[in-house]
Amino acid sequence: MGDKSGIFRCADGIDKLLMLFGTLGSIGDGIMSPLTMLVLSGAINDYGGADLSISNHVVDKFSLRLLYVAIGVGVSAFIEGICWTRTAERQTSRMRMEYLKSVLRQEVGFFDNQAASSTTFRVVSTISSDAHLIQDVIAEKIPNCLANLSSIIFGLLVAFLLSWRLAFASLPFALGYLIPGVLFGKVLKNLGMKMKDAYAVAGGIAEQAISSIRTVYSYVGDIQTLDRFTNELQKSMDLGIKQGFTKGLLIGSMGMAFAAWAFQSWVGSILVTEKGENGARVFVSSICIILGGL
Repeated sequence: MGDKSGIFRCADGIDKLLMLFGTLGSIGDGIMSPLTMLVLSGAINDYGGADLSISNHVVDKFSLRLLYVAIGVGVSAFIEGICWTRTAERQTSRMRMEYLKSVLRQEVGFFDNQAASSTTFRVVSTISSDAHLIQDVIAEKIPNCLANLSSIIFGLLVAFLLSWRLAFASLPFALGYLIPGVLFGKVLKNLGMKMKDAYAVAGGIAEQAISSIRTVYSYVGDIQTLDRFTNELQKSMDLGIKQGFTKGLLIGSMGMAFAAWAFQSWVGSILVTEKGENGARVFVSSICIILGGL
């Protein structure tokens, strides 16, 4: 087993092997854009050179390179998808079994206690959604994160390889894309956890009331139960409004891409006219910086 407090605590040896191959597949999937841009720089150089005649040899050369990139990325994406999806199913199934064993180990008196019963209802109402959430994180979020991280790193490497002057001058813009994502991401994470807790409390109230509907009506507790349920849903609605506002700020912060394009166009024109750099390499380097930041 993995770390007792980590998300991979239910991973065995096979799962670790699947995650290893899935990580390699995610890295291969992430380098699609940098490799495509690298091929594009060569294509622009040959197509826009002094000799304007384009032969079939030039077309075939870059077509084959793009084909090789497509095959490599396709195989990597397939390995990424099948490995992460399979290990997510295995680990979440093991988590459900551990939860069931934990519930069955409880004494009968535990379920007769009112406070424990309320807690049990809350746990039951959230265990299914939590299992699906963990499976979604392992099968989709983690490989996407690894692929994006790979795209950022290799995109910056290709940018420095093509035009290190432009890449070095534009590097603050690439970091400027990452900082809002990290900051707003933490805020969205905290809001999401609070919303999940609010929904869990509301779900526990509803399930407990439905399971004990006779007792609720006998003591005329339907109005109080409805008020408690409404208050918990109101909390989740307020948190949802804050979450939407935060997402709007995050998307709006991506507008700095236009400022980055303007700055790179100005610096690139100076590098081409005064420093004698290749126009195609400068152009593709600027694209890599933008794609790496986004």
